[in-house]
Amino acid sequence: MDAPREEQDLITELCSRLGLDPVIAQLLVRRGLAGAMEADAYINPSLAMLHSPFLMEGMTDAVVRLDRAVVAGERIGIFADSDLDGLSALAVIERLLDTIGARADRVRRYPVENDDYGVNMRSIEDFSSEKVSLLITLDSGIRDVAEIRRARELGMDVLVCDHHEPGDALPDAIIINPKVKTCPYPFRELAGVGVAFKLCCALLYARGADYNRRFLLISVEDGEIYFSKIRNMVIESSGSFRNPHDPGLIGPADCDLILHHGLDGDFVEKLRAAGCSAAEHFLSFIEPEGETDRALTLEDVCDAYSIRSDLYTRRADLLNRLFLERCYGNATTLAGFAKSSLDLVALGSIADIMPLTHENRILVRHGLEALGNTIHPGLRLLLQEHGWGTTARDVAWKIAPFLNTPGRYGKSHLLARFFLEHDESGLKEVIAEITDMNERRKDELASLYERLYEECRSGGLHRAGDGMYFVGDSEVPDGLCGLLANRLADAFKRPVIVVALAGGRDVVKGSGRASGSFNFFSHVAAFSPLFERIGGHPQAFGFSIRIDRLDEARTAIASGLEQESRNGIERELPVFADILPEMIADLNTDFVDSLGIFEPVGHRNEEPLFLSRGLRVAAFRTMGAGRTHGKFILEGSGKIEAVGWGMAGEMSESAKKGTADLLYTLSINEYRGERKPQMFIKSILDDKHESDAADRDIHVSDNNSI
Repeated sequence: MDAPREEQDLITELCSRLGLDPVIAQLLVRRGLAGAMEADAYINPSLAMLHSPFLMEGMTDAVVRLDRAVVAGERIGIFADSDLDGLSALAVIERLLDTIGARADRVRRYPVENDDYGVNMRSIEDFSSEKVSLLITLDSGIRDVAEIRRARELGMDVLVCDHHEPGDALPDAIIINPKVKTCPYPFRELAGVGVAFKLCCALLYARGADYNRRFLLISVEDGEIYFSKIRNMVIESSGSFRNPHDPGLIGPADCDLILHHGLDGDFVEKLRAAGCSAAEHFLSFIEPEGETDRALTLEDVCDAYSIRSDLYTRRADLLNRLFLERCYGNATTLAGFAKSSLDLVALGSIADIMPLTHENRILVRHGLEALGNTIHPGLRLLLQEHGWGTTARDVAWKIAPFLNTPGRYGKSHLLARFFLEHDESGLKEVIAEITDMNERRKDELASLYERLYEECRSGGLHRAGDGMYFVGDSEVPDGLCGLLANRLADAFKRPVIVVALAGGRDVVKGSGRASGSFNFFSHVAAFSPLFERIGGHPQAFGFSIRIDRLDEARTAIASGLEQESRNGIERELPVFADILPEMIADLNTDFVDSLGIFEPVGHRNEEPLFLSRGLRVAAFRTMGAGRTHGKFILEGSGKIEAVGWGMAGEMSESAKKGTADLLYTLSINEYRGERKPQMFIKSILDDKHESDAADRDIHVSDNNSI
């Protein structure tokens, strides 16, 4: 089936303008990138592409109150959630406060032992006894209405810095949370540490000379005059017109500085006369650091900021981009803070399984670069001791599970100490203790998952209606509910709830997870009165519930799910590019290495997938202790191996038929100094998958294959 003409045109554009391989271009187009500029922004994300933090509702009030507390030397209390997202947010805020010289003896609290989710009353009373006047909640607080009401009664101002879904009532606080319904911020999916980083950027910018300064950017191109009004990194208005007789129509009187490009001197003087006496040539204002010994051209400035000027159809848009690049330029406070803290932002964002799209992709891409050269003493020591890399996969599979372990066992003070400790011997003790705890976690998780998987698969013991699994188990500890629910949801492609019933408690904890795009949380939140507390994200949430209401909750949730459209629950066929069987042998390490442009890969920015139909299987063998894994040698592939973890049964059937239609990823297999491409099978397609592909208009093209 041929690819649509529009898709082929976009692929051709990306190949010609960006020099991309056709398969890489096909993947980008199928991920929704409509044109060379969008593709370039995806490949080369810049901090200047981030939205202004001042677009977030409550940000100005938050900056004013926090700055006042710092200047006055008030005692600041910080409550952070116990997971890696919450405590990395704590580390980011601490770095900010240290940077701007805030009082050092801050009061910190986080959930420990069997504490419930969110801010608790005990911590509120502690903050009051410690004379805290400003309380900041990180990765928490948006649903803690009663606790924050108590803090207000005790005389504290409260700043809620959160990213969880709000309830019907909001707390009495200054709130910065992109998920609040009235918040106009364009991107809702920041992690808790991402929102904290935004607060830090806003405060640092507010302490600079450009804060609240109103800029008028004005330029001429092909006889058209373009203007933009920018304040606090927000383009507040823009427009264009030809041959204006009255420069006052642009509104220079309400601006503090005119930045002009390509205008004649007479027109600039008319602008000054219309109300703004301060004017400067745009290139003089934007001049990058170290570029002072010669007159710069616009192209020089673009080169300094690594911007492809040929991708911009209007010069005015290019000038706007350069203005924002200056805000994050190497000499700025924002740039310095970003380099020192984005490693923490990347850790928390990946650990909390935030979608690695839009702003998160920018933050994590730069954060992983910072992690490779981290100045954080704990992270530096951890990476050295374990020999871990710093890719998104390394963080997701090694670093984040390790650092999340203390919180899963109620020992969040260990992770807080890891982030805040500077003494190397103390850090070695912490890392050693977490290492032992992590080995215990891995053993417990593997044993519990194997048993629960078999119970779900064979006996239907935990099936709740036709739509979900509801697992209540006395051997599951609180901290492993989310991990088990996540694995089971991935395995069965159904929403899963896991509840820890250990200890004979009246109130128990649990977690819900769903694979794909189904908004499980919004469905369960409809039954909020059944729970003591509940909060989270569309595909991941936690709760506490009285044990005598557990059966009622199970029945209500399962009944509701049976009425949901199954299309909203099942995972869609993922985006892929096509590689013809006869071209498999041409795959080389250079092509696989070029897939690095898709990094960081993760939630909603998955590894590039490829589809090859009619591959001929030359040989097959099983691997592993249980012989559950399989390996194909493909005919005519130059001995490229295709490995399927846990897929030996399916692969054996394909081997008997002699051919297979495979969805797979590509990686480099390094062995004894030799590097060669290797396939990892994600799915062996059958007739149903082919039908689904046609129904969803995901075309398998013979014309755009290598």
